[in-house]
Amino acid sequence: MLWGLFGGKRDRQARINNDSDSLTVPAGKDLLSAALEAGFAWPHDCRQGNCSTCRCRITSGKIKARTDFETVLTPAELKEGWVLACQSELRSDIEVEVELTSEEPQAAVAHYRGTISRMTSLTHDIVELIVQVSDLQRAGVAGQYAELSYDGLSVPRSYSFAKAPSNEEKDELSFYIRKVPGGEFTEWLFAEDRTGTELKVSLPYGGFRYHSESGPMICIAGGSGMSAIRAVLEQAVLDQVERDALFLFGARTQQDLYGEEAMGAIRRQWHPDYSFEYVEVLNMEPEDSDWAGPRGMVTDHLKAAYVESKTFDMAACQGYLCGPPPMIDAAVEVLKTEGMSGEQIFFDKFLDASSMPGGRPGA
Repeated sequence: MLWGLFGGKRDRQARINNDSDSLTVPAGKDLLSAALEAGFAWPHDCRQGNCSTCRCRITSGKIKARTDFETVLTPAELKEGWVLACQSELRSDIEVEVELTSEEPQAAVAHYRGTISRMTSLTHDIVELIVQVSDLQRAGVAGQYAELSYDGLSVPRSYSFAKAPSNEEKDELSFYIRKVPGGEFTEWLFAEDRTGTELKVSLPYGGFRYHSESGPMICIAGGSGMSAIRAVLEQAVLDQVERDALFLFGARTQQDLYGEEAMGAIRRQWHPDYSFEYVEVLNMEPEDSDWAGPRGMVTDHLKAAYVESKTFDMAACQGYLCGPPPMIDAAVEVLKTEGMSGEQIFFDKFLDASSMPGGRPGA
């Protein structure tokens, strides 16, 4: 009661980068959420306090930390006033410094009620989920994600758009969702046909997207990570970008493959003066099967088939990576070792809710 009497639980103001305008942060809401809902192009990814993408420096005022910043920020950063915006509630008006992104217009995060209109099995553990959202405004850009939740779910789950926004039917959103054993959302989703069920939908989130450049695009994905890569490649088709692209999709066995039709459409529609190649690589396919494609890890195939043959000069390429953390970490290491600049590697790690910190939950 004393906290309320002394005015602690009230809206606060955040002055950003010494701008004359300030951001209102409602009581109980974190700084990042308030900024995104106001349309600020604040860098972010996991929104769970694990990745440090949303970090900013408080130059005046006080915040209340929801989690321990020491697991993500260095002692030097903490001493200089750096905090995680997604885990910071305001205890006073503040002044804050952050490097806002400006490559694309930022759509303010909005909250909707949606309805599951279709569920289509793609593999034994991945479905395409189509959500109908009435009066959907701007869905964001290809590569971003939405938060989905049903009534009673403990924490909303994050899923990337599986199509470029311009390719969606009116008021529809498409997602590729993989079943995670023990995952609260996916166990519920896969238990029965959920067509007609209402969902809470918040969007858009995330900084993964297409970045303009002239060199080849090296895309790597695994599992449901195909969603964000497909969306980015579809946007590249819509823009008719003048560059080559290679997409390596890593899976365990043939029963884990999907998306060939969508990749075929991208290949046919790619800029006619440039090449698009889609390759599936299996690392657990039985040796005696009829699989004639490459086997092993996608990173090994990249080195053997494209780097050593000098098909691609990694120093002149951009990397786009989506999937489980081990795949992403291995791919980043290989791309950097082979000469690709870290500033030209863009990735989105897909984690389930029970995974270790480092990405955004989607189970």
